[in-house]
Amino acid sequence: MLQEYNDLVKVSNLPKKRKELAYYIVGFADAEGCFNVALKKQKDTRFGWVLDPVFHVTQHKSHRHILELCKRFLGCGRVIPKPGQPDVLQFYVDNRRQLHEKIIPFFERYKLLVKARDFEIFSKIVRDLEQKKHSNIDSFKEMVKIAFEMNQNGKQRRYILSEVMKDLSLTGSSETIRQTTGESQR
Repeated sequence: MLQEYNDLVKVSNLPKKRKELAYYIVGFADAEGCFNVALKKQKDTRFGWVLDPVFHVTQHKSHRHILELCKRFLGCGRVIPKPGQPDVLQFYVDNRRQLHEKIIPFFERYKLLVKARDFEIFSKIVRDLEQKKHSNIDSFKEMVKIAFEMNQNGKQRRYILSEVMKDLSLTGSSETIRQTTGESQR
């Protein structure tokens, strides 16, 4: 009974009008969200690296209803436990099509304040990925460089930009590309 009352109070405090709710979600994402483009080493890819865009909003499990609201309102994503933190949940969108068709248009219409620069870079990278610009080594390198400008200039990244660029220069040589695409085995 008490839990039902608490859930009802939580829902009744939310804005009722769609536009007000949209601004609520933007403010919530500006405070508790993250636009991230992870850089992952992956040997079976053309250049040995992949860019993996993700948008997520984090919240304690007792506020799951807010994350579910984000999911319903934006029409995409999923609510999952945050790895290594059993009391924390995330509204998580890593599907590139959903990012391109739902998340980016929403945040272009309803502007962020705090995370505006990260979103700008994020949306450029997602669009470039959608246009398959990552299949060209020079474009891929440029995407990697701007990804490192996100989230306090890549402060918490696992890799160092100069090392990644050096690796890409070696991997991106025309001989390596011919070998990975099978051209040298004719």
